[in-house]
Amino acid sequence: MILTSIAFAQERKVSGHVTGADGKPLAGVTIVVQGSNVATQTDANGNYSLSVPNGKIIVFRSVGFADKTLIVKEGQSAFNVTLDNSNNALEEVVVTAMGITRSEKSLGYSATKIGGEQLAAARNTNVLSSLAGKVAGVTVNSTGPAPGSASSITIRGYGSMTGSNEPLYVVDGVPLQSTTFNTQGNTIQGGGISALSSDDIESMTVLKGAAATALYGSRAANGVIVITTKSGKAGNGRNFSIAYNGGIQFRQNSVFPIMQNEFGQGWNGQQTFIENASWGPRFDGTEQKYGPIWKDQQLSHIYAAQKNNVKDFFETGKSFNNSVSFNGISEDRKMNYYLSYSNVKDNGIMPTDADSYKRNTIAYRTSYQAADWLKISSNLNFNTSKTDVAGNYQGTSIIDGLLELPRDISLADKKDLTSPFNTPEAYFTPYGITNPYWALANNYNRLNSKQFNGKLQLDIRPIKELNLTYRFGFDHIDYDRKVGTPEINLDDKFITDDKGYPPSAMNQSGAVAVSYGRNYELNHDFLATYDKSFDKFSFTGILGMNLNERYATSMNGTTESLAVYTDFWQLSNGSTRSALGESQTKRRLVGVFGDVTLGYDETVFLNLTARNDWSSTLPINKNHYFYPGATLSWIFTNNLPKSSILNFGKVRFAYGKTGNDAGVYQTSAKYIQAFANGYYGSNIATFPFNNKNSFLLDTRNGSNTLKPEMNQEFEAGVNLKFLNNRIGLDAAYYNRKRTDQIFPLSIDPATGFATMVTNVGNVRNRGIELLLSTTPVKTEKFRWDLDLNFTVNKNKVISLPKELGGKYQVNSFSAGNDAVYMYAEEGKPLGTFYTYLPQYVQDQSSEHYGKLIVGADGLPVLTSNVQSTGKNIQPKWVGGATTSLSAYGFTLSAALDVREGGYMFSRTKNLMQFTGNGIETLYNERNPFIIPNSVVSSGNGAYTDNNTPVKMSTSGLQNYWDKKGGGAGGEYYLLDRSFRKIRNLSLTYNFPKNWVSSVKLSDIAVTAFVNNPFVWTPKSNKFIDPEGSTGGIGLDGQFGELYINPATRIYGFNVSLKF
Repeated sequence: MILTSIAFAQERKVSGHVTGADGKPLAGVTIVVQGSNVATQTDANGNYSLSVPNGKIIVFRSVGFADKTLIVKEGQSAFNVTLDNSNNALEEVVVTAMGITRSEKSLGYSATKIGGEQLAAARNTNVLSSLAGKVAGVTVNSTGPAPGSASSITIRGYGSMTGSNEPLYVVDGVPLQSTTFNTQGNTIQGGGISALSSDDIESMTVLKGAAATALYGSRAANGVIVITTKSGKAGNGRNFSIAYNGGIQFRQNSVFPIMQNEFGQGWNGQQTFIENASWGPRFDGTEQKYGPIWKDQQLSHIYAAQKNNVKDFFETGKSFNNSVSFNGISEDRKMNYYLSYSNVKDNGIMPTDADSYKRNTIAYRTSYQAADWLKISSNLNFNTSKTDVAGNYQGTSIIDGLLELPRDISLADKKDLTSPFNTPEAYFTPYGITNPYWALANNYNRLNSKQFNGKLQLDIRPIKELNLTYRFGFDHIDYDRKVGTPEINLDDKFITDDKGYPPSAMNQSGAVAVSYGRNYELNHDFLATYDKSFDKFSFTGILGMNLNERYATSMNGTTESLAVYTDFWQLSNGSTRSALGESQTKRRLVGVFGDVTLGYDETVFLNLTARNDWSSTLPINKNHYFYPGATLSWIFTNNLPKSSILNFGKVRFAYGKTGNDAGVYQTSAKYIQAFANGYYGSNIATFPFNNKNSFLLDTRNGSNTLKPEMNQEFEAGVNLKFLNNRIGLDAAYYNRKRTDQIFPLSIDPATGFATMVTNVGNVRNRGIELLLSTTPVKTEKFRWDLDLNFTVNKNKVISLPKELGGKYQVNSFSAGNDAVYMYAEEGKPLGTFYTYLPQYVQDQSSEHYGKLIVGADGLPVLTSNVQSTGKNIQPKWVGGATTSLSAYGFTLSAALDVREGGYMFSRTKNLMQFTGNGIETLYNERNPFIIPNSVVSSGNGAYTDNNTPVKMSTSGLQNYWDKKGGGAGGEYYLLDRSFRKIRNLSLTYNFPKNWVSSVKLSDIAVTAFVNNPFVWTPKSNKFIDPEGSTGGIGLDGQFGELYINPATRIYGFNVSLKF
């Protein structure tokens, strides 16, 4: 303990700054006036202030650091304090499984902690997005840039082919649901983890390996993300403090397809009035008519490129993100409280507020030390959200309508919806698209959700070494979703143009689909923790029990043929009988577990865990499974002479086993009502009919021998710190095997079923993770921090059942010869792409060996069956970097996210080539050309050189780019998913403390920031930001994108005030 003498004659205010040995500010340091109830804590920047009675001693305490004591002396009231690392900690404690707090140095597995200030810096409305590029082994996947879009996280790769790959989210010891909804081609968040305000988060810890998560049993196969929220603290020398954090953001589109500006509306090189493609003649600047003849009227325009006709459709979205919190402690220091309110209003780049997200969140947390042996704590959180979504299906998709816009047609005059030329009645084309402004005004797509969750926890300590904990948690989500599409009837309204092309109008009768639901979860934890140290040994033992119950109810309805045309989105508006469906599910999980940690001389630590689960979703006679785990760590530098170079060194080994539980009602066949299952736009079935109902067996049969998916993992790692902790390295190797995949296996239809749920398949992920933390420069006035992370994960399907023929289809896009399929294939990484590929001469003795085979039309001949492209969704490696430079109150911060390799299907690229809008369709100035190195089959295995040119006048050029994929078949529509992104760039200024104090505040900071300011993609990707996908958050969602919204750049300003 360090003693510094400073005395003063009377009570005075003392303030200053607390840092660690590495110079970083320390938040949450407790400063106590000995012999009194006066205490406070440092804020996020390490600052403190309190009033000290005459002659008292103040003590600075923080877990992992040696105490420091100061006796206040007359004439001094401001000083800075540096806390040295204690011999009993590695600087950090982390919250691990079941809310257990452990010293970081004792851990035998990988656990990465991210501070709340890092998560809040980017001001993302979805806190999961803030993890991108910050944690080795963690990949953040986005379903699109629109407000309210969902994000998902995978830890150490995809392991399940059909089940969830999402980690378990635990907030203050309570599991929290991750709720998303797929609606008209969009995946949006509906509460859950995404509704948390980043301003309420104290820290987030990522538990990656099976040994780290084994105590959570069958819910932790994909890792666990443990979130600790903020609690009450004193501040500014008072028992309470107030904080405000808020600002404004502006959103603009940043990545959009590169389009050609040489040719306009038409087909076969000729102009056509009602075409949605740009295969017409070259621009000549003359006045031309276009669109249908409507009541003897027809539109005309100058036949020239409208270079920004698509980009100009989008607007600058304006968003607000504000929060205020009140927190403090009681006079007797026995109770603390934290109350916050946050509000998000996020408008996207679409005109109007058709793509918007609004959220209100209230959070309250308190704890009370009722007695020396009893502590009571509770959390309550409530949020509401409303998400309006711009449709993404053909006919309602705004993006589809923009991508299929000929290069000579402007949207500037399409906003007037009173003109029939701007409505489906007389829009320039009836080929499955409509005016985007009309689509925004006449389609309805909204999700409302409410979430209420919290906990009540009792901690009883009958003796010093024993703590008994009971924790009750709950999570309740209500939602209602409604989608409406209007009637469109174009029969006999279009007049064929002078080239004889028919309109092929797409009519729709109008429909309404509604869905109401409620999901809630109840969780009970009972823990007994015993801590004891004797001589050089330490012992911690935990026994516990967990009871978890989850319930879900929903009601869905659809109707068609709307009686009232606009703005009456109710089931009663349908002219046909509404189809209704109702669903209820219940599940229960009971687990008992134990955890033992043995330590020797603060150097060697052995941890053993075990859990046994009983699950209601498994067969009654086989419903329990055992999940063990073990870790060993050795701090070898404790056995070496002290060194100024190597300050800390630890090696660690871990083994664990976890499960991925089965879904509900998969152990036997179930009956379903004989009507359509509520898909939007589906035909309405006739039951009930004549006052009679009908039910039938589902086409999927269950299994009474079903087991959970099992996850076994070995991990080895090393932690090193050099040069007074200025350089730190965390390296890990892991090998994870997922066996007994829960799978809908196809069976003989003669059984009466199409599939049967069973356990088959084995997937392996193994790789390395590196995290390098550095402080390259540290002086009294300047500091530079730089952290780098790098991950290589090798994914492989080890085995699949013979009945599948070695592969299983996960997802696909089918549109003729450009169809693309994604498979799980034995011996290959998950997500291997298949498609129709061009054929080449295979006879090595032929003079034409290796040449492309074309047909009589001069176009490539594709394979009759889909073939492997050798490409898959898996990246070769991912990495990231975060850096900050601080000087004179300014802090410049940046975050880089890198993904190298992997592929995805792009409907955007597919449409660009189909419509002739893509820049690549200008090849050879669209003049006729003979495909180089191509031959024609002359029969009997013989070939002759091809001399048939590809021409636009015969649709050959169009087919070459569309149906033949520019000569590459469907493989042409697979995009390289590599990118380099500056995720966030910010500049913060913290006002001087003396000036802040003069205006009666404790802290003022202003920040200017920009998210996604720079994105680099391969030259071959001229179309989209490859990060996003539109198929959902599962493995199948990584297939690619269908009409994804353009990526956006967000810039804004933020103000932080503390009172």
